[in-house]
Amino acid sequence: MISEYVGEIEELPSDARTWSGQRYRKYLYHTARVAIWTANVYYPVRLLLILLEAQRSWQMWLMLAVEALFGRWSYQDQCLTVAGGGEPERGPRKRLRLRGSQNLPRVDVLIPCCGEPVDVILATVRAACTMDYPPSQLRVRVLDDGASAQLRDAVSEWHAQWPYLFYHTRGRQSGRVFAKAGNLNYALFTVQKDSPPEFCAILDADSIPKPEFLRATLPHLLLSSQTALVTTRQYFDNLPAGDPLSQSRLHFYTCQNAELDRCGRAIDAGSGAVFRRNAILDVGGYPTFSFSEDWQLSLILRGMGYRTIQVQEPLQFGLVPTSLEGHIAQRNRWHIGHSQQLFVLRPPTNRSMPRHLQWSIAWGGLAITLGLVSHIIGFGAVPWLLMSRSLIPSSSSFLISTQMILGLLHVSTMWAYGWLQATHAGIRGSLFSQLENSWLASGKKSRFIHPFR
Repeated sequence: MISEYVGEIEELPSDARTWSGQRYRKYLYHTARVAIWTANVYYPVRLLLILLEAQRSWQMWLMLAVEALFGRWSYQDQCLTVAGGGEPERGPRKRLRLRGSQNLPRVDVLIPCCGEPVDVILATVRAACTMDYPPSQLRVRVLDDGASAQLRDAVSEWHAQWPYLFYHTRGRQSGRVFAKAGNLNYALFTVQKDSPPEFCAILDADSIPKPEFLRATLPHLLLSSQTALVTTRQYFDNLPAGDPLSQSRLHFYTCQNAELDRCGRAIDAGSGAVFRRNAILDVGGYPTFSFSEDWQLSLILRGMGYRTIQVQEPLQFGLVPTSLEGHIAQRNRWHIGHSQQLFVLRPPTNRSMPRHLQWSIAWGGLAITLGLVSHIIGFGAVPWLLMSRSLIPSSSSFLISTQMILGLLHVSTMWAYGWLQATHAGIRGSLFSQLENSWLASGKKSRFIHPFR
């Protein structure tokens, strides 16, 4: 099945913006290894010195804990870089195009929606219907959990122009009954049951695909039977100047997910994903135990032996929340989704999921949630530490000098890694931008929400 399309796949010249920082790859890799080594020396030495200190104080323990809390995020990125390797030629992913019009695979474009403005949804529908792909091999399905009569009538009217456009609804939903995952599963297991496509693409209601979207993503699936899902980096049309709320999530896409992509373990960002339908059915469809169904699907696919990859080139453009309240609500939903990963251990869950994978997903969600809570504690502890004394063991000048030298070495390598990471990714911004998802952590609701209410 794969070889049938390989001859029609063309490799385009590399995008200078994507490859511009690759010459720094080896420097980044070796700096990451040095930074990991210094961290592995610094924290045990600090711990040992506190244990050996005759006059220990709680401030010493708190100081060490705060250092570890804020050093952890950079340490995780360093480990990702080392896992990705130091060879520049391994990334970023090549720009490919699927050429021709004969014998192309069938694709369903799924547009789940629930109450968004009809004009926004229709803009996405129009862009999906006019993509560069043979109409005989394309179907665009609007999956409306809002049961909007206006949207239904508009799609019905456009069906005469685009016969491959269809409207589906499972009735008005509250948005909390499996939410987006349930809507997509409705398409996979009910709507497509009698006429299944080989591949599916997911577009959020406010994400406009470029005409070449399918021709740029499908080749990565066709060239590897083990690749189950291709996610595309999300770009946005309405980012405010300077992106003060980090809504572009540059660090996630260009640093963290880019490193995961080098290992075939990229995280699905939701909109703009294209997947092999049989692979999703093989793992039981979209998981319904969490609001962050795209993230959880990636973890399940990887745990079941599939590859998940990311394409960096701009292939879709979406919208970010236009108010601080909307932005906080969006981040709130994401982090509640991570806290709900614990529900993977409870029925009903995917019966085909191995128990060890369930525990791995649950532990990952717990670690993310505790990390956010620890940042709240850490930021709150800083003022106390600034007013305190006896923050480090200081019974001798030698101990003080040892800790200062190790501390400077640790911080220097961490900063050097952060600078090279931004340079390698080709982004402008402050160092330690990996905190972009947690700086509003104190505004998030640290509670669990039952996923089936």
